[in-house]
Amino acid sequence: MKKNNFFKPVILLLLITQSLFSQTNTSPFQTVCAGSLAEPYLITPPTPGSSYQWTLTGGGTINTGLTSDNITVDWGVTPGTYTMTVVETDANGCIGDPVNLDITVTPLPSTTVGTSQIACDGSVIPDLFAIGSNVNWYTDPALTNNVFTGNSFSTGQTLPGLYTYYVTESLNGCEGASIPVTLEIFSLPSPPVSSNETVCEGALVPDLFASGSNVNWYLDPALSNNVFTGNSFSTGQTAPNVYTYYTTNSQNGCESVATAVSLTINSTPTSPISNNETACEGSLIPDLFAPGANIIWYTDPALTNNVFSGNSFSTGQTLPNVYT
Repeated sequence: MKKNNFFKPVILLLLITQSLFSQTNTSPFQTVCAGSLAEPYLITPPTPGSSYQWTLTGGGTINTGLTSDNITVDWGVTPGTYTMTVVETDANGCIGDPVNLDITVTPLPSTTVGTSQIACDGSVIPDLFAIGSNVNWYTDPALTNNVFTGNSFSTGQTLPGLYTYYVTESLNGCEGASIPVTLEIFSLPSPPVSSNETVCEGALVPDLFASGSNVNWYLDPALSNNVFTGNSFSTGQTAPNVYTYYTTNSQNGCESVATAVSLTINSTPTSPISNNETACEGSLIPDLFAPGANIIWYTDPALTNNVFSGNSFSTGQTLPNVYT
């Protein structure tokens, strides 16, 4: 427990009058915080050759020095007023009158209530807050490094990490037990990895996929319009166009920068226009011709047997027949 150090040692004065000891206490009423340890009490100036007998009615324990001119007391946690008595015996064996000191043990304040906070790297870092009076913030559990006094504490931390502070409340000069209050700043997760997709109009439109956890899909780079949460996103698009989405990962409440992912649906080109050809056996067989781009020739209507690519197709046929 942190020692409350605003109390001064109690000084008892012994006055000698006509060889009789008349004892007077210059501070007959004292206060001390509950739980204070090694609180000093002493007589000044002590009489050479004298011994002293100390007693305490309760509330604490007298440590070493019961017959010396100074003692220390470990006070308990029970509030109340207790009486300390000291009696002097001089070198001749004469016993003086007892001197009494009333000591009030002041209760400690209740433990304060503090609110821990979390934040994401790069975001606004919230203050830590604790209720109570005379609130103090420390960086160590021994309460040796006081960094702030007040209810709302701006830590000044900006880097990812876990920061622990110890906060107390003080009343009537007594400081209560501390509680830990934390600020944790999380690093942003890595952006998701995703691939663009391209498909032809009328074909099965594939889903878009992004790796990661708590993946979100947005329509805009400002990430204001969330349209889906999950790794595999069925866009529902069917019309020819280029559709761009922005996907993010989220961990510990922190969202990564976005990865842009596109779905391209290409229009189906118009069918090529071509003329049939007729030739006589033994004559020069003309090529077949179809205008357009990326012309492909097949021998079957299912388009499984590609026999040529290009506009002008020399079939190689010479025998009488109809070739389609």
